[in-house]
Amino acid sequence: MSELLLPPGSRLIHIGPHKTGSTAIQVALQQARDAMVEHGVYYPTGPYRRRRAGWSLGLAGRPAGTTPPPVQLWENLVTEVADAGDVRVCVSNEDFGRATPEQARRIVNDLGGERAHVVAVVRRLDRYLPSQWQERIKAGDRRSFDSWLRVVLGGDESRWEHRNVWVAHDVEALVRRWLEVVDPERFTLIVSDDSDHSLIPRTFEALLGLPEDFLRPVSDRSNRSLNLVEAELVRQVNQVCAAQGVKGPLYRQLVRHGLTASLIQSPGAIPGGKIQLPDWALSQVRELSDQRAEAVARLGVRLVGDPDRLRVPAEVTSGDPDATGASVPLAATMQAVGETLRLALEQIAAAHDAHGA
Repeated sequence: MSELLLPPGSRLIHIGPHKTGSTAIQVALQQARDAMVEHGVYYPTGPYRRRRAGWSLGLAGRPAGTTPPPVQLWENLVTEVADAGDVRVCVSNEDFGRATPEQARRIVNDLGGERAHVVAVVRRLDRYLPSQWQERIKAGDRRSFDSWLRVVLGGDESRWEHRNVWVAHDVEALVRRWLEVVDPERFTLIVSDDSDHSLIPRTFEALLGLPEDFLRPVSDRSNRSLNLVEAELVRQVNQVCAAQGVKGPLYRQLVRHGLTASLIQSPGAIPGGKIQLPDWALSQVRELSDQRAEAVARLGVRLVGDPDRLRVPAEVTSGDPDATGASVPLAATMQAVGETLRLALEQIAAAHDAHGA
């Protein structure tokens, strides 16, 4: 991978997109931040990703109902990158993958201009779609996997959920959008390989001139995917919350940061199988995946990995389209209800104390 090495002073802009291993590489970069200085590499300080800075530019991803952050956050990041001088700098934010052409141009111009190099990761659709659905469930969606897929795989581009998936994961359109700003030799596309989890960190090491095995992603349980039963449990709680008018900050506190977080932090507590595409969707995804593999092969950018890895293997099987409508075990339901009630009582007690009653 020595041919991937960027010149000193380069600005590596990692654009994700979401659900392609971004968190793992961001945490690895943050943990190695101090040691990277000795190798002429700088990773901006603060959180492992500066999403609020991106949101201040209007990038998608900001939680609904929250106030846009001040643009000063972006300007602070730009200043920090410029002040790093002639070392290689990496800025990583998966929200960049949903940037409009105008936003992409500003990101590149502000973070380095001619010194900027873009890197993105593309993942198999049959792996990505189940992962994205359960993320939407974590965020409050109430649709079954089958219903959600019919929107995402349908042809109505006016639907928000359709755009939310394909703006970043139509890989050909994504790359073409950024090639309006950077030349093909300044764009690296990594084809994710589920059988080789070292591919992404090794590629970043090669780009940044770091020693092999320098970046070591740590398994982060706080970001793991829900299994089928866990996702269905949260979906049913979402339906109850919607019926009772529980939304906004209260919903996020009780369900997303409460119930869902407790499930994620207790892997194996609620057994459940993996989320599988129903037969009708698997057939469509196979066709789309073949088209993606062919498109990636002809993009003309710096390619790491085999485009054929994007095809759905023959041994992948479909799941029951009604699986997410199946009954959740009673014990799991009681546990979830108990946890939600406990959190609700804590909120009531905190509000009571705050008013001095």
